[in-house]
Amino acid sequence: MPLPTCRQIIRFLNIGSDNPITAREIAEHFDASDGGVEVPIRDVIRQAIEEGGLIGSNNHGFFLINTQEEYNNYLESLRSRQRGISNRIKNLQNNWRNRLYG
Repeated sequence: MPLPTCRQIIRFLNIGSDNPITAREIAEHFDASDGGVEVPIRDVIRQAIEEGGLIGSNNHGFFLINTQEEYNNYLESLRSRQRGISNRIKNLQNNWRNRLYG
């Protein structure tokens, strides 16, 4: 079966962070599972966000952001991940320089 549309995913998601739905549950609902980490479904979710969807996620799945608190919490989660990635980049760059010149 083809992948769901952004609109279909938004209609399927629950409102609020208290009742998230996993990527696997979304994929299985639409009979579109890749049997793994559901990359195609995650790509559609990213596209839905790019197109204006207020979709957040936590360790338990995806949800429609409904309150200022959920919005703020999700932004902080993204910023924290961004900082972690920046730190890994710096460490990798330092490790590479030390390997070559250290």
